[in-house]
Amino acid sequence: MSKVDKLLTNIKAFIQKAEEVEGDIKDILPNDIPELNELPGLVEEFETLTAKLLRRQRKFYLDKLKAFVSKDDTETLEAILNYFQNDLFAADEFALLYGVEAAKFLENTTASLTKIIMESIDKDVAFNVLSKRTTDWIESWSKELAEIMQLNTHKAVESQLLEAINAGESIAQAELRLKDLPQFDRKRARAVSRTEILTASSQANWESFMQSPSVIGKKWKHSGAKKIKPRETHVAMDGTVAGVDELFLVDGEFGMYPRDTTFSAKNRVNCGCVLSPVVDNHITGLSPEEKEEIRQGVLEELDAQ
Repeated sequence: MSKVDKLLTNIKAFIQKAEEVEGDIKDILPNDIPELNELPGLVEEFETLTAKLLRRQRKFYLDKLKAFVSKDDTETLEAILNYFQNDLFAADEFALLYGVEAAKFLENTTASLTKIIMESIDKDVAFNVLSKRTTDWIESWSKELAEIMQLNTHKAVESQLLEAINAGESIAQAELRLKDLPQFDRKRARAVSRTEILTASSQANWESFMQSPSVIGKKWKHSGAKKIKPRETHVAMDGTVAGVDELFLVDGEFGMYPRDTTFSAKNRVNCGCVLSPVVDNHITGLSPEEKEEIRQGVLEELDAQ
């Protein structure tokens, strides 16, 4: 399987699985994480942003289709498919726009959550700035996510036009197919937003643990949420401890934290697992100046990577 095919398979599974759970994001998370109250609002905001750009993408295709047909009412669906494949897909700006907007939103989200989490660990060590390692990850993942979503839409549009051709449908019927594509609807926006905000939360935990001198490890905690059938492999991870910058091995896949983007959809979507810090109380007792010196050393190392 090629990388592109693998990405498409993952995003399809990602969307289908994420639609299995409705309701508040709190329903799949434990109630003792410091950032919990912030997450529902962030999910809703990111869902709104995502839905807006998906609607824009749909309008782009429908408007271009109408303009193309109006030039020559003898155009066939085969000609329209060729027009999409050779012109419209290349002109689609969704990935560019969404990548930029997602990066800005996820960076602000990760920073605000990191601040909350760090304060819960040690009030002597206040959050100031995200490490370059985290901002680099946000930039690269936002771009990749946007490209995957756009590619998935292109494949879906192409598939619908081919089905319309094979069924001998009219251009009007093909237009209805595109208008009703689930790739453009609110469910897709919700599916993406829930997992990506929770991923930002996980990254914020990792960032907080790295910047907090007293944190010497991280513990995987299974949520046990009632609305989700638990993954036995995630249940087995409950209580597993690793170094702050060490990987967990989950169901044959390596990741830094729950919902890490290195995991496949089966381990990311609707995962309500969280991390808790393993704290060295001796370091907690150091002076604020000593803690800050340790934190600055860590940031220098992260920014140099």
